This record gives sequence, C-alpha cells and structure tokens, in this order.
Amino acid sequence: MWMKLKCLLGIDAGLRDFDEIECSLHRDVVNRNFFFHLFIIIYELVMLVSISLRPGGPFLKPRRTAYFLMYLILILVTLCVMAGQAWVDRKKENSHRYYFWIEHAYLVFFSFWGIAVTLNDQLGGNGLTVYNYVILILAILSMMKPWKTALLFLADVLVFNLLLPYFPDPAGLNHTYNNLMNSLFLSLVAIGIATSLYNSRIQSKKDEITIRRQYQQIEAANKILSKEALTDALTGIQNRNSYKKAIRTLTQPDTLSLACVYIDVNGLHEINNHLGHKAGDVMLKTVAAILLKNFGRESVFRIGEDEFVVLCRDVLHQTVTENLEDVRQAVERAGYSISVGLEWREEGLDINEIIQAAETDMQMHKEEYYSAQGGERQQRSLDSQMERVITEKRDAERFLRVLAPVFKGVYFVNLETDTLRRIFIPSYFEKMLEESRDSFSKALLMYANRMVEPEYVRLFEQFCDYGNLEMMLDGDEIPGFIYQKRDGSRLKLRVLRCNSYFSSSQETLWIFSDMEESY
Repeated sequence: MWMKLKCLLGIDAGLRDFDEIECSLHRDVVNRNFFFHLFIIIYELVMLVSISLRPGGPFLKPRRTAYFLMYLILILVTLCVMAGQAWVDRKKENSHRYYFWIEHAYLVFFSFWGIAVTLNDQLGGNGLTVYNYVILILAILSMMKPWKTALLFLADVLVFNLLLPYFPDPAGLNHTYNNLMNSLFLSLVAIGIATSLYNSRIQSKKDEITIRRQYQQIEAANKILSKEALTDALTGIQNRNSYKKAIRTLTQPDTLSLACVYIDVNGLHEINNHLGHKAGDVMLKTVAAILLKNFGRESVFRIGEDEFVVLCRDVLHQTVTENLEDVRQAVERAGYSISVGLEWREEGLDINEIIQAAETDMQMHKEEYYSAQGGERQQRSLDSQMERVITEKRDAERFLRVLAPVFKGVYFVNLETDTLRRIFIPSYFEKMLEESRDSFSKALLMYANRMVEPEYVRLFEQFCDYGNLEMMLDGDEIPGFIYQKRDGSRLKLRVLRCNSYFSSSQETLWIFSDMEESY
C-alpha cells in the first residue's frame, strides 16, 4: 500500500527514464506555457488600464493601490519568467531541468499572489473567487511531482487562513470557518486533479518511449536481418541474393558499358581436405579482401563456395583490366591462385549473356591452370604447406613452454589483406578476431577500447593506419610503444617488417611483451 502511495505521489525517485520523460514533457508544454504567460500579461494589462480609468485613478484608496501594484508585479514577474525560460532553452544543456525549475518557482509565486489578491478582496467583502481559480489553474498546469504540489496547496490553505483574521470583513461578519472549509476542500480537490493529470502525463510519456524503443529495436533487427540476407557470413561481402538483385537492376537506359569478372579460387577443396576448413576460410577471406580493395563493396559478390563475381557499370575496359591485374598479383603474393574470366561490352548489353561469357572464359583458364599444375605437383605443394603448418605448430608449442610468460601475443600480419597468422594468441584476442571476422586491425582496436587505458588508444589507432605504419617501418627505428592495460599491467608493442617471409613483402611481425617479466 505504502509503495503504491509513494508511486502515486511521485516520491519514488528511482523512476526509470525520468530524465527522458521530463525532456519529452518539456517539448510538449513550452508552447502551452508561452501562451498562458502571454494571456496573463495581456489580462493583467487590461486590469491595469481598467483600474487606472476608474474615477480617482489607481491610487485613490489603499485597496485600489494594492490591486494596481499586484497586477503590475505579476506582469513583471511573468515577463522575467518568459525571458529566463527562453534563455535556458537556447543556452543550456539539459535545458528542460532549468526550464521546469523556473516554471515551478513561478507557480509557487502565482499561488501566493492569488492569496494576496484574495485577502485584499476580503477587505471589500468578496469571497474566494481569485483563490479558487488560481488553485484550479495551478492544478491543471502544474508539472511538479504530486507530493510537491500537495505541499504547496496545503501551505496555501495554512497561510491564507492564518492571515485571514488580519483582513476583516467590512460588514463585521465572521467567515473564518466557511473560508477554512471551502479553501481546504478546494485545495484537496486540486491535489487530486494535479496528481491524476501528472501521473497520466508521465504514463503517457512512458508508453511513448516504450513504443519508440520497440520500434527502434524492430528497425535494428530488420536492418540486421536484411544485412544477413544480403551479405556473405564468412567474407562480409555481398552474397548470391544481392547478386540476383543486382542483375535485375544493373542495366539502365543510360548505361554506356557493362563488365563482368568471374573468379574461381583454385585449390579450395584440396586445402580444406589437407589443411582444414579454417585454412580454406582464410584463403577465401583473403581473396575477398583483395577484390574489395580493387573493385569496391558495391561491385563484388560471392555467389558460390569458391566463386566470386565482379559487376561493373560504366567503367572503362582499361580500368577493369588494370584492377584485375592488381588482384592477380595481390593474390599471388598472398600465396594463392585464382582463375579469372572477363567480359566487357559497349553494345548488346544483356547482363546474362555477359555473365555467361565471363564464366566460360573463367572455365577455360581454370582448365589451363589444372592442366599446367598437374595432380602430382599440386599434391606436393599441399604437402609442403601442411608440413609448414605442422612445423609452425611445433614452434608455437616450444614458444608457449619457454617464452609465454614474457610475450603476450605474437602475430604475422599481412598489411595488404589485414589478415594474420597466429604464432601465440591469448583467448580473449581470439574472441575479438571472431567478432571482427578475422580483421586484425578491427580486432586490435576492439582490444584497445576494451582493455587498454583510454590515453593509449590513439597509439593503437596510429598503428592500425597501415599507410602510416609503412612509413614508420621505412625509418631507422623499430616502430613500437609502451602502454598500460586497465588491469594495471604494462606492455610493449613492436612491429617489424618481414621482407621475405613466405615470399610476401607485406607481412609484418607484431610482438606484444610484458614489461614486468624478464627473459
């Protein structure tokens, strides 16, 4: 029961999202309050004029002078409130808080102003008219929490009835009891009205926020589902669904040329069988990264297990061939091979015919590749790669036994493809690599933002800018820096160029060592 009463009166300060609710209420009441204040000023100006035009003017009697001054004070205070609220809305962060503080102070003033006018009315034998309409206006307009409104209205009753004996009725009649009962009854009714309206407004805003958040969650979920439906999970590029959609929309009346590059990654099944599917996945992601770098995300699609297609609209034949040659060289430097078919046309722009021609060209080059490679030669190559993997594994085991206390991470990173080969990797960084789809730079920035003190994050960002890193590698000093993790440990990162490691000039060696340990 007590908890329900606290909630009803707004005593429970732990209302979730109250600041957001108050901000939304602020947007709703700004115009309403502006016109209310404007009405007050205009009405009180009319009262000033009317009292000034009466015979004898506004200063003929003390009561008339008091009315005149009270009308004038209300106008001046209202003008100050309007100016103050306009200023905080323009200048202050979290302006809604300051706005409501000013508005609450104004309502407190307005309630006591109503008492003053009513007491002055008592000297002329008038009733509680002004007190009644002021209290009802406050009950309707108040955005104070109900317990604050209740305290204000009860204080009004107390102050009014304590001062009432000093403002006797001119006819000598004693209305003390009637005034007490009437003012108390009206104040209690006003508390009920204010409480009901306040809670209704709060609940309405809570419902609005809940609905808006649910809508945002649905939108976010739809975006994720849409992205998953159109994106290849392994490589992060567009998938077959996107490819089919692109085919339907690619040809337009103003299209000048169309090109299709059809790519098959050689030896995927053999690598999967001999080195494992993870090695095959690395190969596919490496090829996808190279294609993205040269042709852009909008043009590249993975349409099969080992097949990629690049669709280009209004791109010069020379540009396509140059980009394709860059792709071939990059794939070879990464230690892989692809078969490629190209079809480029300025006339007869039937996209299905162009794709079919590019696929036929690719199949021809693929047959040439396997014919030149020969089964025995290919097998020897795979056996050599498998032997290298086994050797690397043994080296890693020796490393773990001897040097693991000192080194917290050792990786060979290809700056061209942003991929890595693991020498020694902690489990937490393995998870970050999975989140980043094996992108080393993204995983490293995740590590920096989650586990490193904020002042060192900028150093990691500089090293993840591979263009900047290559310039540092060309210098006389070994690039590196010392940083501190959030657990207090201090580590040193060094990056070295590997000029001939497995015929890849783009590979670098990244070493993370513990500053507190010794060899």
